[in-house]
This record gives sequence, structure tokens and C-alpha cells, in this order.
Amino acid sequence: MATGLVFDESYFWYDSLNQPFPPFLVQPGANYDRPEIKRRFYNLLQQSGLAEQLVSIKPRRATDDEILRVHTGEYLDALKAQDKGVAAVAGPGAVFAAGGLDIALLAAGGAMTAVERVMAEEVDNAFAFVRPPGHHAESHRGAGFCVLNNVALAARHAQRLGCERVAIVDWDVHHGNGAQEIFWNDADVLTISIHQDYYFLEENTGTGDHRGGGKGFGRNINVPLPPGGGNRVYQEVFERVVMPALRRFNPDFIIVASGLDAGCYDPLARMAMTPRGFKYLAKGIRRAAEQLCNGRLVLCQEGGYDLASTPYMGLAVIEGISGIESGSDNAFESFGSTIAYTDEVLPHQEAVIALAEAHAGDVLTEQGSEQ
Repeated sequence: MATGLVFDESYFWYDSLNQPFPPFLVQPGANYDRPEIKRRFYNLLQQSGLAEQLVSIKPRRATDDEILRVHTGEYLDALKAQDKGVAAVAGPGAVFAAGGLDIALLAAGGAMTAVERVMAEEVDNAFAFVRPPGHHAESHRGAGFCVLNNVALAARHAQRLGCERVAIVDWDVHHGNGAQEIFWNDADVLTISIHQDYYFLEENTGTGDHRGGGKGFGRNINVPLPPGGGNRVYQEVFERVVMPALRRFNPDFIIVASGLDAGCYDPLARMAMTPRGFKYLAKGIRRAAEQLCNGRLVLCQEGGYDLASTPYMGLAVIEGISGIESGSDNAFESFGSTIAYTDEVLPHQEAVIALAEAHAGDVLTEQGSEQ
């Protein structure tokens, strides 16, 4: 099989600016969303020899008309007006240096280019190695380092290219509020977010009772996991929630918001995933795509904030979707596997999984109902 890799050097030039945390008594440190982390990931792909076995895909910039499929005209106009100055504010926690909008447009376009290459059968699946991330961006604002919602734009693009039903699976450790808001009333887009409990953009937006509205009821599934969940917890969620929901929905295309911040070393979360766990998810979603939609699958890079370990979590994802083993010693698996609870499902974790399992099973057999 052939896996495409969307990449452009300018993704590393995007500057989300240091934003000191209140009460502003301590000198600001490096921004969590600093490009060095993803640059090291890309370097690891090269040094491991994996990059040369992937199909290189050059991205393009998204057009205004494409952006307006997902975002409001007022929001896009505001970004353009601000970007002429020193910095632009897309929304809470999303401030970027002048010129950043062009790179955000290239990131969004990169996600759509990946969809185009898969639809043209030039590659079996693709990984969009883009910055800035996008899954917190809603129709009318950005947030949490995110400016444009790359996965949402990719989903709409897949529909324009002939796919009626698209599924978005978000395993970033923070809630995928953007896709939830954008597709809330949409019966043709399934959104599944697996995230750490309380890691919501706003209070209670990512709880299990947020299931979509109108014809989209049942098309939004949240799995708010208690802190501490590791490989076994995510495996159970995938097999008992994600796979059954995908089978019932029967998508024509699957898109993944592939955050790496559920890793056991990440400073912005308290989960316990290791590279082995990420490879399991990647292999699983590739298998799902092969079974349900002729392999049509695109992953978009989202979070991941530990300088040392994030590249190795990402390497495992690329190995999983490509089926290629790099042969590199994944040093961060050795320590991560010693965490006692990474291969356990505790009772309070089981309760959350069981509720999401019920939501995945009792609604998606229908087209949605008015709520």
C-alpha cells in the first residue's frame, strides 16, 4: 500500500506567540505549540528511513470559497484584517504572528490536498503533517492554537468530491469541540471525540450527553475519559465505541484528528498512552477504512507538546497507517510500558466507556431524530 505525506517547510515557520498565563508573575516560557516539536517528528521520519518510503505530497493554499464551506465570512474577514498587523487573534488561546494566516491557509489546503490524492487513488491513505493545528476552531472563531479547522474542511472537501458520508475520529487528548459545533445538525458527518475529561474549551462541552441536534442527533459521540487512561483504555474505546459506530454509519471517507498529546509524557494532559497504543489506533483506523470505505483515510496532525517523546508517538502512527516498520528503537516505549495502569481498565474508566458504547449502539442505526 502507498501512504502519502503532506508537508511543507513553512509549516515550521508558523509562530503562535508566547502567551503568559495569569497572574503574570513569572517570565513566560516557550510556547507549548512551538515548531521544534513537530520539526523533530519530521526529522525522525527522515532519519528512520520511513519518510523516503512515503509518497511526498505538496500542499496548496485553501481558497476563500473553500474556507467558507466551514467558517463564517465575518471570521475570515476578521483574520485577514488583523493579519496585516503585528499579530492576529483568532480566538481564546489562538494568537499568531503576522503572516501566520497564509500558513494556516496552507495547512487547511494541505488537508484538502491529502483528500484529493486519496480520492484520485494516487495513494491509499495520507498523513497531513500540517501546522497550525485546527480541531478547536469553530465556524466563527479559532481557539487553543487553532485557526482553521483542518479536519472539518477536509470532510467538506471529501463531500464535494463525491463522498456523501464522512466520519471524523478525534483522538487528540483535548475535546474536538470544533467539529462538534460545525457538524452539530449534520446527519452526513459523524464526529467522535476521545478526550481527557474536563479538557473542554468551555465548561461541559465535551460530555457524553452532547450527541448532536436536529437531524444530526446521534452523529456526535464524546468519550470523556478520566485521567490516567492508557493503552488498554483506548483499545477498549476503539473496539467498543469507534468501530461499532463506524460500522453503523458506514462512511465513504474517514478523517482523523491525530493529536499525540495523550502520550504519557505530555505536559498538557494526564493520560498514559505509549507509542504502542498509538500504533494500535493507527492500525485500527486503517483497518476500519479498508473494511468500510475502500481504504479512504486521511490523518491530520493536531496536538503533542513534549519535545522528546512526541516524535516517537508520531512515528508509531505513521508505521500504523503505512504498514511499514521503520526498525527504529522506540525508546519512549520502554519507560511508558512500565506504568502499571497503562494496560488496565479501572471501574471508573469502564463506566465512561460503557456509556459511550451505548450511545454508539442505540442511535446510529437511524438517520437521526428531531431533538
